[in-house]
Amino acid sequence: MHANKVIQATLRLDYDQSQVSILTSFVENAATCYGLEPSDALDLTLASEEIFVYLCSLASQKEQIELRCRHGGYFVELEFDFHAGNFDLGAFNLTASQIIDTTSAQPETGLLIASRLVDKFSFFKHDHFSQLVLRKEKSYPIDQSAPFPLVKTLKDFLIREPEPEELKLLVRHVRNEYDPCVIPLSFQTPGKIADMVQYGVSRVAIVVDKSGAIGGGILWWWQNAKLVEFWGPYSFGEPESRVISSGLVEYMISSIARTTVVGLITISPSPKLPLEYFEPFGNLNMIAPDRDICRSTCYYRHMQEDSGSSVWAHQLVKDFLTTEYEQHVFARQIRIVTNEGENVSLTSVIATDIDKGRAKATLKPIWWGKDDSKLIQTYIKALLKEGLFNIFFEMDLGHSWQCYFTPALLESHFEPCLVLPYGGTGDILMFQYAGEIII
Repeated sequence: MHANKVIQATLRLDYDQSQVSILTSFVENAATCYGLEPSDALDLTLASEEIFVYLCSLASQKEQIELRCRHGGYFVELEFDFHAGNFDLGAFNLTASQIIDTTSAQPETGLLIASRLVDKFSFFKHDHFSQLVLRKEKSYPIDQSAPFPLVKTLKDFLIREPEPEELKLLVRHVRNEYDPCVIPLSFQTPGKIADMVQYGVSRVAIVVDKSGAIGGGILWWWQNAKLVEFWGPYSFGEPESRVISSGLVEYMISSIARTTVVGLITISPSPKLPLEYFEPFGNLNMIAPDRDICRSTCYYRHMQEDSGSSVWAHQLVKDFLTTEYEQHVFARQIRIVTNEGENVSLTSVIATDIDKGRAKATLKPIWWGKDDSKLIQTYIKALLKEGLFNIFFEMDLGHSWQCYFTPALLESHFEPCLVLPYGGTGDILMFQYAGEIII
């Protein structure tokens, strides 16, 4: 969307295991060409092989599978388009290893192996075919905080976009000066930020004086065409930090003012954020590894008039959504989901994003089934055991089926806490685990 032109390669194969070597050669060569290290390319190749072999055991020999390997700047994505009505996604759950015996010859064992070899996945089911997307990110060295020039107060300065080395220097400055709770996880790997900016996924602005000294910066990225999330502003030195922070925010706002963006949001605001540009948009209670609780306020800014939209929701959260939409003046038609006896999958699937630095895990629904309550409770126990006390669940109200997770979430002591307008296909409703922390 805001990235460079998509680069991808496509392969179409019959469902025949004799063609495995063609598939693995295609994936490994494409992944290496798109920037993955040989070991990472091998992981993606092995994952693709396991999935292809599994699909061959399910699909009709008359059908074909189509693969697309895409370059994403800092990652490589592999997309499978196929026909297989009984594809078992359950192996992709983080907790699946507790259910599947990896020493046995179960067909799902291959899927479990594949799921552990990639960083992220998503699944979509359309009328006549299914789509599985695997993502493998490039490996970047963790920043060891290399020496950088001492911070000085800037008298005369300008705001512009940085050169790659300036960007990495900014990242190190920020990590040295600010609490990790207000810094994006990607700042641990400056090279990744540089690739994200170069590819157009993110943008960064910095403050510099005539000598090239850096006095601050801000980063923003597009969740989609309508919502931008930002981190910062960050500023170093006094007494000019207030002027610097306001200038950075104004630079960011002007860069997206004449685009399709409807809203600008920060979930982990910097202490230097000039609040006059934004409105409070909800609170999150973050638990530190030492169990201290930090209450964080999110901030939002309308970038243009909201023309309104429709969202799906479960009856149990209708009142919460109505209050949020009225308070922030969002025109929404809330449509209630109801199950009227139609068939339901037996298995639910949930993806997980983990941020160990914040002791945080974000659950994202991939597929809904009858075991949703049991699966969610299993996730809670596993995540708490790993010291991930801040557990969130992101529900896309643009997909009606995701709303069916609501009763299981509430029964498992999750509470609705924040609405991200246009955060996904529709608005994103965030739930936060508010139950006991028992390890």
